[in-house]
Amino acid sequence: MNQPLPVTSPSSPPPFRPSRNPIVRLVLWFTEPSMIKGMAVGVVLALLGGVALKLDAAWYIASGLMLVLAALIFGAVVGHYLFEARRKRLQRHGLQMLRQAGSELPGLGDELAVVVLQRDMSHLPGIWERLRRLRPAVEEVAGLGLAAFFRMAALSALFAVLGSAISFAVFLTSFMQVERMTEQNELIRVQTDLTIKQLEFEEKRQAVEIALSIADRRQTTAREVFAAIAGDPGKPGSDDDRKKLTQGTRLLITATVSQLQPYKGVDPVSNSVTEQIKSPEQEQVLRYLSATNVDVSEIDLSRAFLDHVDLHSTELPQVQLPGVSIRQAALYDAKFPGANLALADLSISQLARTDLSGANLTDAKLVDAVLVDAVLTDANLVRADLTRASLRKAVLKQAQLGSANLGGVDFAQCDLASADLTDADLALADLSAVDRTPLVPKVRAAAWWWLGVYSDDYAAKLGVSPAQNAKNREAMTRLRAAAGIDAARAILAEAKAAAPNAPG
Repeated sequence: MNQPLPVTSPSSPPPFRPSRNPIVRLVLWFTEPSMIKGMAVGVVLALLGGVALKLDAAWYIASGLMLVLAALIFGAVVGHYLFEARRKRLQRHGLQMLRQAGSELPGLGDELAVVVLQRDMSHLPGIWERLRRLRPAVEEVAGLGLAAFFRMAALSALFAVLGSAISFAVFLTSFMQVERMTEQNELIRVQTDLTIKQLEFEEKRQAVEIALSIADRRQTTAREVFAAIAGDPGKPGSDDDRKKLTQGTRLLITATVSQLQPYKGVDPVSNSVTEQIKSPEQEQVLRYLSATNVDVSEIDLSRAFLDHVDLHSTELPQVQLPGVSIRQAALYDAKFPGANLALADLSISQLARTDLSGANLTDAKLVDAVLVDAVLTDANLVRADLTRASLRKAVLKQAQLGSANLGGVDFAQCDLASADLTDADLALADLSAVDRTPLVPKVRAAAWWWLGVYSDDYAAKLGVSPAQNAKNREAMTRLRAAAGIDAARAILAEAKAAAPNAPG
């Protein structure tokens, strides 16, 4: 009798064991979903951190990241573990719990209908008992729904952050491009500034070279004139102490002076072209004529330009400078007796202790000039403009001041007894401290004499009231403090308009 073969059950598959190969394990570790999520979050954090540092908004972005991170952690922890636990529990006991809940629902419905429709309250304990038996299934389903919600919220936040990573990457890229463009623009600006400075330096260098070239040529011309003066034999038979040059040398000096026109020189300190225009070679020629004791009375220097010239302590008797501009010149302690300075402009020049005796200063401009201790004996100052000039202690013996503009002139310690003031403008002129006051008829022969400033006694002799004299003094003080000659002339015009007529 054959024995039945034993029934062999199919062999179960061997349990899964992870590979021990380190490379495989590293690949599995990197490709594990949680790791991919972590790396994605890390990239987003890096991008956000870069933007925060660039925009100086780290606090705001960090707070936002903390909120997102909290949502991720809370959703991941609560959602994952609670969801997984509920899901596994439902997998194990789900069908049984649902069957129990399904079996209870019809009876629960019937009893609820009886209570509601028939108002039979005896069924309430049965309802509560059925609800108690339904409670585990309801709790499990509710917990599973809540866990699913948290997990979906965490995944939504993760996807939102990951989706915004592209936007942040684009934004950061654009921002970095803008930063690069800004840096490039800054470099372009610096290069432009350097180019401008280089051009300015080149322009300055060329200007200095031109000025030095002009000065070199002018110095050569001046040395030729010096050689001509030194080699001139002088006028034969002259018994004058001063050397009389021949006509040819005099004409050479006249022509050379007219050629030595002013220009902008070079300041040796800053090695730059000065804004001041002058002709130092003309100054050197005049100083050389003074040093060599040359008679300059017959040399025509009317085409000279002597602004800012320094001829202090020089001696040039009867020098011929009619109509020459000699503004802001240093002429103190010089000797120019008998000089021809008609129509010359000596405004703002220093003429302290200068000898101008017998000089012709007709129609000359001496605005704001300093003539302290100057010798003006027999000088002709007819129609000269001496507005705000200082003639303190100047010698004015027999000086001709007819029709001169003496507005605001300081005549302190001057002797005006012999000076001619006919038709001179004495508006706001200070005659209060003169050594010798001219006679009343002489003063009254002047124009605007009632606007002058006098001592109280002399004002009374002239018929100027104390109030008017005090008003004139106040206006004179303002005149001297005025910033410019235009403001000074405005004060003079104001004073004249306030008292247009002489007192009766």
